[in-house]
Amino acid sequence: MNVLLIFTFIFPPTLCDYDRRVVTTLNHSRSRPDVALTIVNGEPAGNGQVPYLVSVKEPVHKYEEGKVAWKNLCGGSIIDATRILTAAHCFEASDFYFAKRPQLLRVVAGNLRNSLIHTGDSETTDDAQWRQLKKVIIHPEFHFPNNDLAVGHVDERWSFTELVQPIKLASASMDYNSKCAAAGYGRVGPDLRDAISPVLLVAQIAVLTRSECSLLWEMDMNNFVCSETSVTDVARGDSGGPLVCSESDPLREIQDDVLVGVVSGKNYDKTSLYTRVSAYRDWIMNADKGAPSSRVSSLLVWSLSIYTMLHYVFIYHLIRLLIILDFSKSRLLSTVAQLFTD
Repeated sequence: MNVLLIFTFIFPPTLCDYDRRVVTTLNHSRSRPDVALTIVNGEPAGNGQVPYLVSVKEPVHKYEEGKVAWKNLCGGSIIDATRILTAAHCFEASDFYFAKRPQLLRVVAGNLRNSLIHTGDSETTDDAQWRQLKKVIIHPEFHFPNNDLAVGHVDERWSFTELVQPIKLASASMDYNSKCAAAGYGRVGPDLRDAISPVLLVAQIAVLTRSECSLLWEMDMNNFVCSETSVTDVARGDSGGPLVCSESDPLREIQDDVLVGVVSGKNYDKTSLYTRVSAYRDWIMNADKGAPSSRVSSLLVWSLSIYTMLHYVFIYHLIRLLIILDFSKSRLLSTVAQLFTD
């Protein structure tokens, strides 16, 4: 019994329960067809209503006259003239196949259709702007649902018009009392048997406070935003898409639309989950510059993890040795206590 108590002290259960609790209850991976997200009970978007939204499209099959049929893989948001922000888990299928071969994907802005037939050449027309995805930068510490962000680079600059515009990144980690907007292409309902929406859908989403979300998810929500799901929601097909809310601009005394979250996952019985953009603003702004601080952080975390693991292994084998040598109960406890006080 005493040995069990020692192990409970040395290996606190909360260290391993945190990620397991989240991952086992969350719909999350494109590699599993029943867990990607889409708008539920949304309304068809009007032209120019969500000019910042893009569709990252994958090829389905070749068509006639050198054209290809393309379908939506994930949503995304234009954040500047050459970059989009989306979810990292959009690229994790088949060992990050598309992240390693981004040139196979296309990013389409200004068009509200889900499936399109096109040559795939980069071009700007009245109907749409097509770009090739040139590079994908996955957050270096991505482990779903944590750090579920990716920055994509397109091969040509966007031509900003009424139908194609960038969205500002949220700068403050705050709670939003009013409803926010989510948009995406996907199935019109949460079931796989529901029809795929042929057009872009927009839904008004009720965002919960961090304290409310923390109670539901039993975890720190500083890096996440969550929403209630009783009326409208995101579900299958819209991963990577934007959650946009209004934020006051004190300098201009107006309300600005800002990108607050990136659609990440949905709990079976709780709420939808978004990656909180403001928590990653520095990484997003510096991802294309190599994000040296992120790499250093990853290396540090890895080194500390190895050190901690070796430390625990050493303690574990030492305790086994002490038991084998038939130390007295009092001597065993005093020896272990001394290890932690040295």
